[in-house]
Formats: sequence, structure tokens, C-alpha cells
Amino acid sequence: MGNRRYKNETTSRLEKALGALTIVLSSVAFLMVGAYGFLLWYIEPPEVDRPQVVRPPIAAHTPTHTGGASGGDSITLPSLGEDGWRRDVYTILIAGEDDGFGGNDVIMVVLFDVGRGSMDVLSIPRDTIVNVPWGLKKINSVQHLYRQLPGNYDRYIYALSGVVERMVGFPIDHWVTLDLYGFVALVDAIGGVYFDVPRRMFYSDPEQGLLINLHPGYQRLDGASAEGLVRFRNYAEGDIQRIRVQHDFLRALSSQLLQARNILVLDDLVRIFRDNVETDLTLRNLLWFATEFLQMDSANIRFHSVDSTMANINDHVNGISYVSLFVEPWLELLNTYMNPFTWPIEAEHLEILTRDPRTGQFFTTNGAPFANNWVR
Repeated sequence: MGNRRYKNETTSRLEKALGALTIVLSSVAFLMVGAYGFLLWYIEPPEVDRPQVVRPPIAAHTPTHTGGASGGDSITLPSLGEDGWRRDVYTILIAGEDDGFGGNDVIMVVLFDVGRGSMDVLSIPRDTIVNVPWGLKKINSVQHLYRQLPGNYDRYIYALSGVVERMVGFPIDHWVTLDLYGFVALVDAIGGVYFDVPRRMFYSDPEQGLLINLHPGYQRLDGASAEGLVRFRNYAEGDIQRIRVQHDFLRALSSQLLQARNILVLDDLVRIFRDNVETDLTLRNLLWFATEFLQMDSANIRFHSVDSTMANINDHVNGISYVSLFVEPWLELLNTYMNPFTWPIEAEHLEILTRDPRTGQFFTTNGAPFANNWVR
């Protein structure tokens, strides 16, 4: 008799606990559905002001890819529009903050094809030579110059956008500048990133408060360790090899972000962006991009960079090291992966400062005059 009453009481308590748990889970589900509904109502895609362009359709141009730094297979360009633009495609400039010498540490162009569910990221080396009207013609010198003038932040980013636009041959829709605090916070927010560190990395700079001390091998990197990984520079190929390591880490980061496709990750993304970036996008735009990103397959995120088949990575002018692009491989990369138009980008659409392979003299691909005449 006592055992039966004990069993009844246990069953009753269990039923009450299950009932309470059901109520809690239902409430949480209701709140999450409500939050998701509000999110869908609140977010909005960014507006872009694009003039009509009239060029031969890109359907007549079949891009090919011969390997190299970008890797992957050739792709076709879908969603063609009558006004000369591919549909549902956005271009974004991402500029990393100060490299310790007054210039950009990271310069990336993102082509986000929302309709296709893909993203292509092109890194431009900091030492790339560009046609600017001052002595040091590295692309990261744009930040250094404009940061010397108080109140010129917007002028700096739009000046950099203009230089990048002339390099890639298409307008940049939006821009984002980020600092290392945001990068560290993002890595920590997802509990770290598992990554195979390719080599021993040690570097100490007390003036910057920087200590990099990583051992090779597969391991979980927290935000501080990940910062050291992407900032390490002591490679035989310098910044070119550093960009490859950055891309490998960003692939791992993206993959682990996309494994947790939920509103909590979205909240972290928005908070980190709000606190650590400057951008011309609104919060509603950022939320929209974040929700689109979290629906992607990590295999559809591609990273592209420059290597010795696409540029002279050890060029020098007046004793200063530069990266000077080769026109045809650069055009192939742009048309295969980064072109937002329905027509092919040609050399005359770009303003690349490059060397004539026959004479070794510099020239601009669109015939623009040099900003000054020291380049020979």
C-alpha cells in the first residue's frame, strides 16, 4: 500500500514537472517565433542607386579559371537584368583598422549574391600600387593621408572606395570599417574557432601591446589568439602569404558561424557590429544581411587573393616595395567571380597602374595620366 502511494506521488510530481516544462518550452517557442516575426518585419535590404549601363551582355563572354590563388571552378553569372546589372547582387568594401603605421591592415571587396546564396571576398594587398596624387602610392596610404586631417573620416573611406572602384571596374554599393575589438568579440561570442595553425608564430611589440605566441597544430583559438594569427607577418611572401592564412581562418570562422543558425548568433552579430564598426548601412540593413548570411552554405563562400601568377609581388620603385598587378589575370579573376554587371569588365574600364611587359615602364590601363611623373 505504501509503495503504491509512493508511486502515485512520484507519478504526480513527474506529471507536474513535465507540464511545467511543456509550458516553459511553449513560452520560449512562442517568444522565439514572435521575435523572429518581429525580425522579419523590421529588417530591410539596403537601397542602391545604380545608373543604367549599356554594354554587350556577359552571356557572350564565358569566364574561365586556370587555378592560382583563388581556386575553385568557373562559375556562370545568373539573374541578368536589362539595365546592365545582375539582380540581387551587392558590393561592399571592408576596410580593417590601423596597421600600426597609419594605413589599412585589411582591404576587402565583397560581392554578396543574395539570389544565388553565395559570397565572394577579394583581398587587395596593402602594398598594391595605385594611381594616387602623392608620393607613396600604396593603396593603404589613403587612410594614412586622410587620417592626418581632423574630421575627415568620411572623406577617407570614400576616397578609398574611389581608388578600389577604379581597380575593380564597378561601383561599391556600401562600406564597412571594423576594428580588432569587433573581430576578437566575434570569435569569443561563438566560443572560439577550431583552426590548424600552420607554423610557429611568435612576435612581441610592447608599444602596440601585441604578443603573438602560437604553436602549430589544430586547436581552439579564442579571440586574442585569433587576433595574433591574423596579424602575424613574418612570412617569406610577406602580406601575400598572410592573406592566405587570414582567408583560411575566415573560412573556418564562417563555417562555425553557420553551424549555429539561430537568433542568438544574429543578436551577437548585430551587437558586435553596432559597437565596433563604422558603416553607411543602417541597423535594419545589417540585420537583413546577417539573416541572409546565416542561410548560406559555407561551401558558397569563396575567398580570392593575389599571388605571383597575378602580380609582381616583389616590385620596387625608388627603393619602396610594391605589388603591381598583371592585367589579364586580374581581369579573369574579376569576371569569373566579382563582376556585378551583365557585361564583361575590360582593361579600359579599370585604372590599374601596371608595367608594360615589353618595356618595363608603368602605364594606366584606361589611359589616365599619372597623378605625378615619378613612376617610370
